[in-house]
Amino acid sequence: MNINAAAQALRKAQILKDKVQQSKDLLNDNEAWITQQELQKIYQQVLILDLEYALDKKVEQELWNLGFKNYIAILQAQVKDRKNVHRAESQAMLSWCLEAASGFYQSLLQEICAAFNLDLAFRRKGDIYGLSSPWEAVQRVQKINKQSSRHRSSCFYVCQYCLVHLGDIARYRNENKQAELFYRHAVSLAPWSGQPYNQLALLEASKVDKLATVYYYARSVAVKHPFHVAASNLAKTLETLDEDVPSHRHFVKLNATEYTAFFP
Repeated sequence: MNINAAAQALRKAQILKDKVQQSKDLLNDNEAWITQQELQKIYQQVLILDLEYALDKKVEQELWNLGFKNYIAILQAQVKDRKNVHRAESQAMLSWCLEAASGFYQSLLQEICAAFNLDLAFRRKGDIYGLSSPWEAVQRVQKINKQSSRHRSSCFYVCQYCLVHLGDIARYRNENKQAELFYRHAVSLAPWSGQPYNQLALLEASKVDKLATVYYYARSVAVKHPFHVAASNLAKTLETLDEDVPSHRHFVKLNATEYTAFFP
C-alpha cells in the first residue's frame, strides 16, 4: 500500500485535529463542525489506503473519538440536564448525529470488506441488520486464510471495531436488541478480543442481569486480547454484589442454586 500517501494524509489530519480540539464550543462552532467532517473522510481514506499504517497510528480510535464520540457525549449530557431549556433541540441533534454515525460505520464496514476482499457474512444483504445468525460468520472467516496472518488479524480487528461502534450507537438509541446483534457479530468475527464482551456486559447491566454482567466482564478479561477496562468494571460489579448480600459472606462453598441466588 502507499504508505507515503497515508502519511501525507495524516499530516493534513493533524492540522484538522488541532482545530477540532482547540474549539471551545463544538456544537456551535460551524468551522469546527466542518473540520470534524473533513477529518472523518481523511481517517476513512487512510484506513483503506494503508490499513497496517493506520492501525499503528491508532487512526480507528481517533476516528471514533474525534469524529463522533466527543459530539455524542456533549449532546447526551445536554439531553440529561433537566435544567437545559433546549433539551428538545439537543435530543433532535443527538438523534441526527447517531443516525449519521450509524450510516458512516455501516458504509466504512462495507468499504473495508470490499477493499480487502473479505467474504464475511456482514456483506450479505440483511446480515448486518440481524436477519441471519451472526455465528455464520465463523464458517466464512476461514476463507481469508490466503492473506498473511498479521494482515488477516488487522482486517478482522478493524471490522470488529466497526461492529462494536455500530452496537454502541444502537445502544445509545436504546435499541438494545440491535446492539446485541452487532456485538455478537463482533464476537463471532474475533472471539479472542475482549471489547465486544465488555459491551455485552454493559447491555446486561442495563437489564439488571447481574449474573450475565459478571459472565461477560469475566470473558472480556480472560481472552487472548483482554479489554482492560473490563477488569475494573468486573471489580465494581462484584463489590456491589458483596454489599447486597453481606449475610452470606461466611459461606465457603456454595452449590449452583445458592450461587445463582446471589444474582437477582
